[in-house]
Amino acid sequence: MPYMRVSLSKKLTEEQRQSLYEKLGEALRNIPGKEPYMLMAEIEDGRQFYAFGAKQENFAFVDARYFSRVEYHAKKEFAVAVMKAIEEVAGTKSTNISMNIFELSTWAGFGDLNDEFYKDPGAD
Repeated sequence: MPYMRVSLSKKLTEEQRQSLYEKLGEALRNIPGKEPYMLMAEIEDGRQFYAFGAKQENFAFVDARYFSRVEYHAKKEFAVAVMKAIEEVAGTKSTNISMNIFELSTWAGFGDLNDEFYKDPGAD
């Protein structure tokens, strides 16, 4: 399951949080094999950010994680779409958004462990 934590300095309404979640899910389509319904998201608004030597009034940070590795162009399209979603919903300019992307080779969930490089002996 892809996971995103979006931390924003701006405070959002519940409708804006829902809209952002939906737009982040659409951005996820840029990653091959990922669909909006797969997204787990934490949206933290009203946070205080300090960067570039000062408090930032309209800033966002995104921590994105998903299973497997994808090509650069797909990651770039994903990142740009995430920043566009935040800009549309929160009004935060893309120049005020920072983002980490973690591509994980191991992911556990739903009672099982998946590993990109290992398969249990005898598993299908």
